[in-house]
Amino acid sequence: MNKIQHRTPLNGTFELTGRCNLSCKMCLVRVDQAQIKKLKKRERTTSEWIQMAKQVADAGTLGLLLTGGEAMLRPDFCEIYEAIAKMGFLITLYTNATMVTEKIMDLFRKYPPHKIGVTMYGASNSTYEKLCDCKDGYDRFIEGIEQLTTLPSLFEIRTTIVKDNRSDLSAMQQFTKEKFGPDKVLQISRFISKSIRGGIACAERCRLSPEENVAMIDSGLVETYHKVKNGELELPNTIEKYPLKRYGTASESGYLFQNCDAGINQYTITWDGSMYACELMSEGCTKPFEVGFQKAWEELPNCYPESHSIQVCEQCQYEPFCESCPAIRKAETGDFFGKPDYFCAEARCIYNMLKEMHVI
Repeated sequence: MNKIQHRTPLNGTFELTGRCNLSCKMCLVRVDQAQIKKLKKRERTTSEWIQMAKQVADAGTLGLLLTGGEAMLRPDFCEIYEAIAKMGFLITLYTNATMVTEKIMDLFRKYPPHKIGVTMYGASNSTYEKLCDCKDGYDRFIEGIEQLTTLPSLFEIRTTIVKDNRSDLSAMQQFTKEKFGPDKVLQISRFISKSIRGGIACAERCRLSPEENVAMIDSGLVETYHKVKNGELELPNTIEKYPLKRYGTASESGYLFQNCDAGINQYTITWDGSMYACELMSEGCTKPFEVGFQKAWEELPNCYPESHSIQVCEQCQYEPFCESCPAIRKAETGDFFGKPDYFCAEARCIYNMLKEMHVI
């Protein structure tokens, strides 16, 4: 089946703001007012977001992720959220949980998000201060968690591990189990590319080395590759959950994002009103606030070059273990078909780890 001929915008992301009350070193997209002015852009207004929600609903969107920056930083967050909630979307909210107010909780009790994803940055105020430049960030996170967990929403605790909070990983995992039960898992992201779309943080400076990153992969990777080896699973669709996402490189021409759903049944509309196939993109967008969502959605695939094989990757023995994708390659190298050295090194580390374990 040619995926590009069967596109439906089922799942959308509204990045309501690029601003945040925390200044995390590894944030790919965070901007401040000075950067917004420098970029000569603006955040979209209350009415613009509400009208856009009506358009995406009419186009078939069922699931809507509200994120930032920190979405609750907007003084009109409650107005936007209530209007969108009344439209019947399955709403997912991503937040750092440090700006939860009683007004917001009253609204959530009336219109609970379907799912809440909370990012935890450390297990102490000192880590939050070091990583996020917020002296009481952990205390505020705990206060927010205590309130949000009273809701009937599905709940997910997530983290991104970098140099500044690596030593807190065990404590964060223990917190997750003590707070939510022994079966609840802290969702760990290892993926940090260079900052995109004018983000003011130098994200790559704080990420772990490829060797350190791969060392965090748990036994699930080994189990998965045993299944691949035994023919129970096939690459590239081996993992739908942590720890391995394997996109690899396309071996034939066609739509750029052949190995994922970017621009096929999902999209991201950023704080400045641009629509991308993937939230990791910084180039190749349409303007739904100017031309309307439906037209912007129809035009989106034309914003990207056709995929093609990458000779240096096809000849690489580590390519089956590469976790890069066109969006990552673009962020890392400035080219959809560039060679991202950091992720190349990760692929080599994964290969060596599996070989030492006699999985391959």
